[in-house]
Amino acid sequence: MTQPWILVTGNGAFGTEASRTELHYADNPSSAVALAVDGEEIGGHRVVGRALLWNERPEEALLPLLAPDSGIGPPPAAVVSCGVFSGRTTVTVERTAVNVEDFQFAEDGRRPAGEPLYPDGPAAYLSTLPIKAMSTAMRAAGVPALISNSASTHGCNAVMFTALHLAARLGLPTRCGFVHLPDTPEHVARIGHNGPSMDLTLQIAAVRAGLAAVAAHPADIRVPANEWEW
Repeated sequence: MTQPWILVTGNGAFGTEASRTELHYADNPSSAVALAVDGEEIGGHRVVGRALLWNERPEEALLPLLAPDSGIGPPPAAVVSCGVFSGRTTVTVERTAVNVEDFQFAEDGRRPAGEPLYPDGPAAYLSTLPIKAMSTAMRAAGVPALISNSASTHGCNAVMFTALHLAARLGLPTRCGFVHLPDTPEHVARIGHNGPSMDLTLQIAAVRAGLAAVAAHPADIRVPANEWEW
């Protein structure tokens, strides 16, 4: 029997056209996290980590990895995409992706202002990952983590929505969702900012704990939202 696998993605450099210096990322910590777990086995699942490029549309990057003829194996059991969210103090597991692109700044000369990602798609998708099990497991591992109800309307939301839309369109059983990571201390120090940060080793520990929860929980744990949610 072919071993089930989980795809973990991180985003690449971005923000060169942003006016706010804290949004300039020559190195995106989410790609470092995805590549750090590449090749590991967690909860009986093989982990495949990939860094996505911002000059690609999410479908161009994700479709070859989700297709049955990807060369990696059958479609993944889950897609856990990661990105950085400047100013957030904790790891945040996203609940919702919306069918909107409304960028804070241009990216590669492109700045959508309220356009749908997919004109024929639904208004939104809910994550199909066990988000509460994931955030609970992250906190049990000693990493601050919360549920978030908004992945924003920039590239991270686009990646999450696209993965969910492709899984639905292709009829895949693949569960999909998104994890936002804080800035690293190195990034905050480099720009001389006073915002929050989290060491990369803690971010990697959070994602590992989240992946273990994905493997262990085909359905989410039923607990009330007794935490502050964005």
